[in-house]
Amino acid sequence: MLTSADIQVQNIKCGGCVAAIEKNIGSMPGVQHVSVNQATGMVTITGIGLQTDVIEQQLTKLGYPPAPKNSVFKRIKTSIQCVFKQ
Repeated sequence: MLTSADIQVQNIKCGGCVAAIEKNIGSMPGVQHVSVNQATGMVTITGIGLQTDVIEQQLTKLGYPPAPKNSVFKRIKTSIQCVFKQ
């Protein structure tokens, strides 16, 4: 089954960072599409059988560790999603 994962990461500073993430994560098993938003640091991965812990480890090795789980962006995103579900 096709699934997606959103991971907010740190240290994205330029288009080269975006390209490095898209190339490296895009080549991982099961990954079909990677989209990186440089402004927000959000990496969206779509694929089959995604293992987010393995993806997060790879992002850390590349120099883009996941943002803390209680980040402001995650809380805002959740709030927005709740508003649209009503």
